[in-house]
Amino acid sequence: MYGQKPNNMQEPTVADMSIADEHIVVATKTRISAVCDVLSNNPSYAILVKKGEDILGVVTARDIFSSMAEGINATKVKVNKIMRTDILTISAETPLSIALEVLSSNKPDAIVIVDSDNEYVGYFSAQDYREATRKLDTHQTMSSRLNRSHKAISKKADEVEEDSDDDLLDLLLGDFEEEEEIKTLPSIDL
Repeated sequence: MYGQKPNNMQEPTVADMSIADEHIVVATKTRISAVCDVLSNNPSYAILVKKGEDILGVVTARDIFSSMAEGINATKVKVNKIMRTDILTISAETPLSIALEVLSSNKPDAIVIVDSDNEYVGYFSAQDYREATRKLDTHQTMSSRLNRSHKAISKKADEVEEDSDDDLLDLLLGDFEEEEEIKTLPSIDL
């Protein structure tokens, strides 16, 4: 069922994820030292490097540490000198099953989310990937259950239609044609 869209339940999209967190966007000429404060408080954040309207690269705390280990001075170097540039752009309206399939086959440095006008709207983090996998599994389970319930109700409705003209409400709530007689207890005179 992976990748199939259910008939009666809309598959979640990339836009349904929290793509506005876990990152900041900086200009290409920003010094590494300027982003270290953000990364010290949020070490899992990504620093997206932007020039004009385009995201050109990504820098993480790991990238900074690796550069420093190679002898680069973080107070002098700009983010564009150490950024990784394998950026994958995905539309916010992409169904999660397709997005996860693309991500697992490409393994980019960063995933940038754009709207229908190709404008930047967010960043798809590693945490978003794990959450998307859970969300898609839940969606597929619920869709499968909904489809089974729909089939069972349709089958029962067809059977009821053949037997009588009862409506779906009677089917769902039960048939209460015969009301139980209210039994009265004999009264006791004192």
